[in-house]
Amino acid sequence: MHVLTMEGLMGAGMNAKLVDTPMRAAGEAERKGNKAAMEQALGYAGAVTRQAEAYQEKAARGMEKEAEEAKKAEEKRQEELREQRAAEKEAMEARAEKASADQTAAEPVDSLEVSEDGKRFSEESGGPAGNGQKTEGTISPEPGRAVYTEAGEIVPAEPPGGTISLSV
Repeated sequence: MHVLTMEGLMGAGMNAKLVDTPMRAAGEAERKGNKAAMEQALGYAGAVTRQAEAYQEKAARGMEKEAEEAKKAEEKRQEELREQRAAEKEAMEARAEKASADQTAAEPVDSLEVSEDGKRFSEESGGPAGNGQKTEGTISPEPGRAVYTEAGEIVPAEPPGGTISLSV
């Protein structure tokens, strides 16, 4: 809490309590019919009330300063968060760039895992699936085959690039 706020709230509270004394004295003087004492007590009560109002204004100024300080602190925190996010984004982009470079540097390889049914079929037909061999080679489409695109167009089949690795 800001010093002005504390001072203002304490001063206003104390002066509000102090108003009770001259007001009681004014009421007592009025009952006795002493008009001069009553006016004097009301004068004291008015002075104490004005002093309490001054302290209230001081408390309001203190609260404004507190709000300004809080706003500055929040702006600083937001700026730090923006900087942290920018650094994280840079690091993530660098990792993605490195991963992309690593991936393009390696020769593209497709992998295929044969199911149990496929292994049985391969064994029955005399293929390598059942013996745990690793087979590598290039796939060429059969002559006269075509590929259908997503739009439904027919495109002549071309041999795919790269190497296919088959683990059985």
